[in-house]
Amino acid sequence: MMKGHLLQEIRPTLRLSLCLLLALVPIVGFAQNLDSLERVLATKKLADLEKIDIYMDLALGYINDDPKRSRSFSVEGHHLAERIGDQKSKAKFLYYLGSSYYVSMEFDSAAFYLDKTLVLTRQNGDEDGMVSVLKVYGQLYRRQGQYEKALERYFEATKLGERLEDDQKMCDVYMGIGGTYHLMQNNKQALYYYGKAEKIALKHGNGQNLGDIYLSLSSVYKNEDGGKEKAIRYAEESLKIHRRSGSRSNEIGALQTLCGAYFDYDDYPNAMKYAEEALHLAKEIGNPNLIAHSYSDISSISYYMRKYKKSAETALVALETDSTDHHLNLTVFSNLPLIYAHLGNLDAMEEYMERYKTAVNDYSNETYQNSLSAMEAEYQTEKKEIKIAALEKQRQLYIWLGIAGASILLIALAFAFIRYRLAVSRRKLAEKETQRLEQEKQLVAVQATLDGEAAERTRLAKDLHDGLGGMLSAVKMNLPQVKGNALLEAVDVTRFQTALGMLDDSIQELRRVAHHMMPESLLRYGLKVSLADFCAAIPTAEFHYFGNEARLPDKMEIMVYRCIHELVNNALKHAEASHINVQLVQEPGRISFTVQDDGKGYDPNSVSEGMGLRNIRQRVDAFQGKLDIFSSDGGTEVHVELEPVKNGRHD
Repeated sequence: MMKGHLLQEIRPTLRLSLCLLLALVPIVGFAQNLDSLERVLATKKLADLEKIDIYMDLALGYINDDPKRSRSFSVEGHHLAERIGDQKSKAKFLYYLGSSYYVSMEFDSAAFYLDKTLVLTRQNGDEDGMVSVLKVYGQLYRRQGQYEKALERYFEATKLGERLEDDQKMCDVYMGIGGTYHLMQNNKQALYYYGKAEKIALKHGNGQNLGDIYLSLSSVYKNEDGGKEKAIRYAEESLKIHRRSGSRSNEIGALQTLCGAYFDYDDYPNAMKYAEEALHLAKEIGNPNLIAHSYSDISSISYYMRKYKKSAETALVALETDSTDHHLNLTVFSNLPLIYAHLGNLDAMEEYMERYKTAVNDYSNETYQNSLSAMEAEYQTEKKEIKIAALEKQRQLYIWLGIAGASILLIALAFAFIRYRLAVSRRKLAEKETQRLEQEKQLVAVQATLDGEAAERTRLAKDLHDGLGGMLSAVKMNLPQVKGNALLEAVDVTRFQTALGMLDDSIQELRRVAHHMMPESLLRYGLKVSLADFCAAIPTAEFHYFGNEARLPDKMEIMVYRCIHELVNNALKHAEASHINVQLVQEPGRISFTVQDDGKGYDPNSVSEGMGLRNIRQRVDAFQGKLDIFSSDGGTEVHVELEPVKNGRHD
């Protein structure tokens, strides 16, 4: 039985991501000392510089096993460094924030803080800090599959690091380069750079880096001819080192690597032992990605131990635990049809085959396409083997009943099954087509409503500003002339001045209403300027913009502005928020915006949506967008993703 899909497919990427991710920053290998540092911070009066040192140790110490806690200490340390004007410490805390988001696989946030760090380190002339930031940039690009960009960043870091003669940083950079070449299936270059990193680690007795290097070498040698003993030996050495260091994340990576090495050589009992141990530790630290990969390993091993029910159950748990890892999804979706085929569940087999194809279409690139084509071929071979075995059993059974009768019966059954499946498929297609047409009708109606609303708002804004606004201005200009040189009592003068003041207020209010109905800055300058103006007028709101500043079609700009305007108003009126964060990302292939607040939040499942939120959802649907709401006691976040616009209009 072929094993191309099961466990093998994601192993190189997973192991390299783990060992290089865990080599992101040095590990503070004394968990008990972190508790002591927290007690010192809470109980003793310390100078600002002493506090900053402790914040750094805590942020660094928790970065792998508890990234959220690491971020908490990084934020506090950053505020303190900013208050006392310590620019170098500010850059360090920003670096820890970016690194912790990378460990949590929140890559947009990681890139945001790394960009800030790189700017600050360059301003400070801190080449040592720049090496660290460039190294993490390399890992970020590698994790996203942009291998050429990753190597560019790594080699930029290499030039600086070799000039500084910093062996520790160069060891990490060489590991990153080796890992990138391994993902590109260039094992010769991978072994060369891993060898350079190993020499540095041995020279300085750096057990942490040595453990990560051995983890990577195990992944390389398992794909080499005659590499079984080396793969297992390196994985076992890595496990010993990481167990001594006390880092659970590193230990899990070593356990999963060792599991894969035994699995590759058909030693399923040992593979299962290490997979279950990795799952236990992953649950202890609560890392969804590591938990999901452990369940996926157990599913694959169970399949080859012919425990098909357990294999299916653990595969589904892996999907439920972490659905964001595309490598994991592709592997599980390609495994489940084989598992359900053994269980005799044809409907489930067909369902996951379709999900597998969808995942390929959505997330594949040229490298993935090659590997996934092999998966498809192996799946077809597997299916043919099952069919051949079944036909052989049928042949032996029907020998006693007669070859002729058996053949006629099989043909009749096959014909009936094909007709049934065709009828079901036609019915499903007809239902889908009906649903699609109904959705298109609804979208056309909503789009027409939105177009009418925008046109009416524009007309009213223009009439108010040019018509009524002009009349009020004319009244204001004529009133002083009416007064002329007439002698008025003091009371009348006061009333006259009050009337002029009220007229000024009316003109300002009229302009404000006209502006909000259709902001002039939106029509002239686009979303970035108009949203910046809007947020600047609200003391509790902040606006962040990422991407190019190309103009969008008028309809889309108006829709985005109206949605953000309504969401900010909701946060002010209902959430009782003290801080509102508005973020707009505009790229050639993606347009998205997010509105976050720290208000009281609500339960979207138990509280019905108001008119404003329903209007927003309709606007987003009209542009084939996606709206997600996340709310808790700590606040609410609304995120909208929109499809790109082609040829100046939305299809």
